[in-house]
Amino acid sequence: MSRRGNSEGSIFQRKADGLWVAAVTVEGRRRRAYGRTREEAAAKLLQLQQQAGAGLPTPPQRLTVGGWCSTWVEQVAGRLRPSTATRYRQLVAQQIVPTWGRVRLAQLTPAQVEQGLRRLVDGGLTPRTAGHVRAVLRASLNDAQREGLLARNVAALADPPRVAREAPKVLIPSEAWAVIDAMPEPGLQRLVSVAVNTGLRQGELLGLRWADVDWQAGELHVTQALQRVAGEYRLVEVKSASSRRTVPLTADAVAVLEDQRRWQVEARLAAGGRWREYIPGLVFTTDRGQPLNGPSLTHRFEDALQTAGLPVIRWHHLRHAFAGLMLGSGSDLATVSGLLGHSSVSLTASTYAGLMPSLKRAAADRLGLLLQRPG
Repeated sequence: MSRRGNSEGSIFQRKADGLWVAAVTVEGRRRRAYGRTREEAAAKLLQLQQQAGAGLPTPPQRLTVGGWCSTWVEQVAGRLRPSTATRYRQLVAQQIVPTWGRVRLAQLTPAQVEQGLRRLVDGGLTPRTAGHVRAVLRASLNDAQREGLLARNVAALADPPRVAREAPKVLIPSEAWAVIDAMPEPGLQRLVSVAVNTGLRQGELLGLRWADVDWQAGELHVTQALQRVAGEYRLVEVKSASSRRTVPLTADAVAVLEDQRRWQVEARLAAGGRWREYIPGLVFTTDRGQPLNGPSLTHRFEDALQTAGLPVIRWHHLRHAFAGLMLGSGSDLATVSGLLGHSSVSLTASTYAGLMPSLKRAAADRLGLLLQRPG
């Protein structure tokens, strides 16, 4: 019999354990992959042949998903925001490695990814978090594919967990004022008021500096956010290029910021030597000049709503309230999308799709008033 040429393959079943073997010759060396069925082995043979045809190196047969992902997350950590890098490490260590860690990288299949995601959800993980796990796995396998370790990204081919879309909580003006007035602390009330009037994310709000406030133009420049990493507060770049934006201030927002500036001057004088600005120039600080803690702020916000007998909403709903009020006032989607720092108008439209019927009705009513016949 003649020797098999480069990329020629064969499939056979081992008598010892019944496993099907896909074997292919690449540059004179025999490579093998294994499957429980002949169909699985055939799919892996095709993958080996595609790698050879594309000139890609065959992945090290002993390289596991856990080994690759654990190395990969440290390689990319420096390119990520600190909080994102921390989250990636958590998902790799707590979800990806326990679920797929022992699977050979070259042998992972879309079906295995989907089965693992289902087990995570059945074990108590929310579908949204399971979706984040898939996203991190997909990003790691994308880099593995780029380095020639894989012919395809099986996490991208796997169906994500179904996530029920949560309708954004929007507020009518009277509800927004009720939320603001429910805050028992003047400082917290000012912070909530600025959030409702600007739509800034919590981290963007807490990272706002006085240098970012243009009093003459009456606007804010959003360029950074406050994050706490390993117990230390840092200012980091906003999450994307579209998040860098300018937000015009309402008259109420200007008045609240002026009150905040007066309070901070008085607090600095009262604190004396105890005033410590770890990050100089922050708009919202403790009475000793230190950054505010986001989780603590959220708890105080929710406790205040509960005490006032109001429906408890998440802090992020203040951002939804701003968007809903802007759309309700007649602002177009493109304008609101830009003010929110969304990556696209389509994201804004899909997020607030539930508001569209009422907005269309309001637009039709305004057009009707405009086109009323004279006399």
